[in-house]
Amino acid sequence: MAYNNSHRKEMVSEMSEKTEVKTMETSTSEIPKAATQSVYGKRYVGAKELITLFVTGEVNKFNLDSYLSYFMLNVFGLDSRIIAAFAVATLAWDIINDSIFAYIVDRTRTRFGKFKPWAFATIGPYAIACISIWLTPLFIGDQNWGPLSWQKIAIYCVISVLKETIGTLYGCAIGGLNSTYTPSIDDKSALIALDNIGDFEKVPSYAMVVLLDLAAAGAIGISVENVYIFMGAGTLLVSFLGMFARICVIKERVVQVEEKPKIADGLRNFFGNRLQVLLTLSNILSAFGNVSGPFSNMFWLDVMGSASLKVITGIPASPLTYVSYMYLPKLRKRFTMKQLWFISRAVPQIGWIIVFAIGFNNLDNLWIMIPGIMFHEICISSVYSIGKVIPQLMEQEIIDYGEWKTGKRTEAMTSFISSLATKIVSEIQNAVSTFVVSFIGYEAGVGAVQSMKTKQAIFAMYSVVPIVLGVFSYIPMMFYNLDDKTKTIMYHELTERRKNIVEKSQERARLERGEAEEIAD
Repeated sequence: MAYNNSHRKEMVSEMSEKTEVKTMETSTSEIPKAATQSVYGKRYVGAKELITLFVTGEVNKFNLDSYLSYFMLNVFGLDSRIIAAFAVATLAWDIINDSIFAYIVDRTRTRFGKFKPWAFATIGPYAIACISIWLTPLFIGDQNWGPLSWQKIAIYCVISVLKETIGTLYGCAIGGLNSTYTPSIDDKSALIALDNIGDFEKVPSYAMVVLLDLAAAGAIGISVENVYIFMGAGTLLVSFLGMFARICVIKERVVQVEEKPKIADGLRNFFGNRLQVLLTLSNILSAFGNVSGPFSNMFWLDVMGSASLKVITGIPASPLTYVSYMYLPKLRKRFTMKQLWFISRAVPQIGWIIVFAIGFNNLDNLWIMIPGIMFHEICISSVYSIGKVIPQLMEQEIIDYGEWKTGKRTEAMTSFISSLATKIVSEIQNAVSTFVVSFIGYEAGVGAVQSMKTKQAIFAMYSVVPIVLGVFSYIPMMFYNLDDKTKTIMYHELTERRKNIVEKSQERARLERGEAEEIAD
């Protein structure tokens, strides 16, 4: 018995040794046809999950985040300089909590999965923090607090810090779930498309603009301010209920190695992944163009003069959104992933440049502006499916590529590192854009009238300035390359490797059970 116990311990120890594996020198000719089909053709996700992913994918987009800056300025009534300064000040805390949470999540191993427990734990508190921002004016409406009052600043700071802290952990968990519900590349492509195919994300925005115009005209017996409050909070409530249903139903299917990664593993996985570095650099450079946020609603409300025009200009392009998914498979066969990435970025930007050139001196002429905006919407819708599916698919493949090279998956730490610099640049740009509001002569307040010079500045900040500032994001992607041959080899080896991990885990459990039974005897 002593020999058997010793022998078992040796076997368990051997199986528990370093799980990092080097890439095998496999050629496509060595991969059996059946194995190739199993990598690309096998479906893991059932009908129940498919329906859940589709429905919750649409419901999850029910939010009015694009209205939040306008809401904070004109309804909550906070000074734009405070919003800008606080965004920059929270960056330090953002860096600290992101790194801590990423490390914790990557080391999580439970019978329910790596990400699911964290998603359940954070969705409630995060929902409360997000909804609280929109409801706050209801509780301070009777107070005579100005835009620089310490009470407003304190309320905004507390809620924002809570939202950012909990949101980091929640976002990490949801992002991880989305990358692990299937190991099949074809499954991933189909599910990403299904998750984005609906155009229902525009419903809250369309409803919002109609309600705003009706409220401004006094036709519905509710103030413009209350439309913002109840629509903002209501859409978020629906969104989070949908996400809770998704968390309950979907499963994690990508096998994680049992060895818990260290911080050094995450750093090594990131910087050793050439594709990840290129995509991250591109995202950082693209983030320099994130200056349009506060100017979106200003453009429709203060320049175009009616929020409902946003709905009208989008009507001709709406059917094309769905049609774009019909020709996406053919485009994927004809073009590489990199080429499609370029197409999805370039087409809408070219459309904006044309509209800006025509409309800059004709902002008061709706007969010119409306057709121009319609043209831009058609440009967006023509590549809508590409822009939704391809970037997400690239991110999924890059994570798999890192696992292939190192033998470990560190989704959370990789996501933290890749998003850190991008987030820093984005926050600074958002702060700058919010700060710019006070320098272009913008008159705050619902119903305020803007000068033509201010309108032109808003139009420029909304359309071409983001394009000019983000133009260098194209350069890193010119060096991105992951061809079909490499992907075939990669997914074949990953499939075999994950199978081995499961078999070793089962064998270890069997040996440990046998040892426990012998000790009991």
